[in-house]
Amino acid sequence: MSANTFPAQIEPFKWAEQGFTWSGTLPLSRFARIAREAVGSINDQLINIDCKLSMDAYHRIVWLDAHVETKVPMECQRCLDTVETPLVLDVRLALIDDESLIERLDEDADFIVLGESESSKKGDFDTPASIDLLALLEDELLLLMPLSPKHDVCEHKHQPVVQEVVEEKRDNPFDVLASLKGKLNS
Repeated sequence: MSANTFPAQIEPFKWAEQGFTWSGTLPLSRFARIAREAVGSINDQLINIDCKLSMDAYHRIVWLDAHVETKVPMECQRCLDTVETPLVLDVRLALIDDESLIERLDEDADFIVLGESESSKKGDFDTPASIDLLALLEDELLLLMPLSPKHDVCEHKHQPVVQEVVEEKRDNPFDVLASLKGKLNS
């Protein structure tokens, strides 16, 4: 499939049975919420995606395996210049249509319960008709974005320069008194 034929809406159970896989690049602008966080032009920014759907032996759990990579130009919170923020996502999500299936998953498995809000229902089956694959991947990428992006090392050119203060050695006025006290005691 080419980038133009990336399926935004998928039918997870039907497509998993068919062994759906997709590998390619998409423009960053297709991910509107991430694009809003970017600074400057994102016309040349690309997102590399590899994903596949598979089904468990009981045909009740669909697994989405995805590897997604991109760099998002963001504003450095220290110097206010642009910092290329790498986002690398490796995810394995269980897509389930019934909460009772959660107990069959490993304790640390990530899952999404597909419900009425994410999909519409098929006529004869109690499985979701479709989900928005782009939105799902974008949700996962948004979780990786830093709240305060910054360079590892940057110049603080927008902050005032602190000049080094040279302290002068001043005479202590009490030193004079101490010397007088010494003369009086002798």
